[in-house]
Amino acid sequence: MSNTKKLKNKRTFVFDLDGTVLNSKNEFPQETKRLILNILDNGDNVIFATGRMHISAKKLLENVFNEDIFPIISYNGAVVYVPNVGFIYEKTLDMETVHKVIDFLRERKIHVQTYVDDKLYSEKDNEEIKLYAKHADVPYYVVDDLKAIEHPPIKMLAIAEQGILDNLIEPLKEIVNQKANVFKSFPIFLDIVPADANKGNALKFLANYMGFDLKNTVVFGDNENDIYMFEVAGKKIAVENAVDKLKEVADFVSKSNEENGVLYSFVHLFPEYLRGIESSN
Repeated sequence: MSNTKKLKNKRTFVFDLDGTVLNSKNEFPQETKRLILNILDNGDNVIFATGRMHISAKKLLENVFNEDIFPIISYNGAVVYVPNVGFIYEKTLDMETVHKVIDFLRERKIHVQTYVDDKLYSEKDNEEIKLYAKHADVPYYVVDDLKAIEHPPIKMLAIAEQGILDNLIEPLKEIVNQKANVFKSFPIFLDIVPADANKGNALKFLANYMGFDLKNTVVFGDNENDIYMFEVAGKKIAVENAVDKLKEVADFVSKSNEENGVLYSFVHLFPEYLRGIESSN
């Protein structure tokens, strides 16, 4: 059998982090760690796809696994990283769109932060940026004017109450005029990313780069930003705490992230990867 055919026959598992693998305490379950190592031992692929900054996702995974071994789709698909290679894909917003979004959110007194060269920037040292930086375990930088930063951002994020953000989605879509993608990655997070940047496009790019078959790819998610990779993967698994939009298109709805829904799905769908793992699911 050729190497290409072997790779095509491999399974690829793609995991969202927040709300899917991680529980509400930001913990990575030990059983899931063992499960992922079993997948790798079996010769299959593991990829993480997250809305987090690359530096945040990479740090979290290295703290759990003590090595840099996973391809990472970060910034909701705007950046793709491969170990021992580096960044193989990166999209940024155009500055005209960035300035329009900043003005729109400033007028409504909504917190906005930008991500430039994998660094986090805000105009205010407020509770929103402090909470986000603590959750992501990254430093942040306070500047007088986000519009004065010369380099284009990879992503922008608005933080506010869920109902407030829900009412901003359609007006923001009109403002960006198809030059950016606007969607929720968390109830209180509204992402603005380059128009063609999403987890689905990034996963397709990575599949072509690595040579794996999307039909043999299993994706796990919980929020609206995961819909794009659900559209391109062969099997789609949502956790119980996922948004209804995602559960409606999922092949299997597992338990919640608080009950280790990832592990529960393997008990029922892929038990061959459970060696050495005790499960009460």
